[in-house]
Amino acid sequence: MKRLALAALALGIFTGCSLKGATIPAAPIPFAKADYTVLGSTNAEECGTYIVGIDFGHLFKDEGAMMTPGTMTLDGTVGAGAMMMNNMAMGREGSRALYVALEKMPEATHLLAPRIHHEVNGIPLGPYVLFGTKCTTIEAKGVKIGDRPTVNQ
Repeated sequence: MKRLALAALALGIFTGCSLKGATIPAAPIPFAKADYTVLGSTNAEECGTYIVGIDFGHLFKDEGAMMTPGTMTLDGTVGAGAMMMNNMAMGREGSRALYVALEKMPEATHLLAPRIHHEVNGIPLGPYVLFGTKCTTIEAKGVKIGDRPTVNQ
């Protein structure tokens, strides 16, 4: 019986898994009150290959960006919990993909309606990957926010 339990445990641990996910954060600003121009679409995909939970390809050089959650509470402050949830949703690959997507559209000051797609192939361990690859794709529209408010304010 012990051998059967050990075999089942080993089979569960060493079997490859696949995981897909998508998130969409809240819009960071009230667009109706701002002078803005939607510039066009941008996208990027970044991947990481993990061995024992470490992405050696990006260990010493890693460029990334972060989406701030915007106004999440009634008094206009952003809580630490919202920031932590944003970081968990984005991940390292999402941060790199966001950076590349923004670099493709340097005149944009904000992103509108971002879509974040994650795909994990290998052995995930919670939000991390023990062995395998994790790829994140970001699709969004670039927006340029002007310096002045609109006339209807």
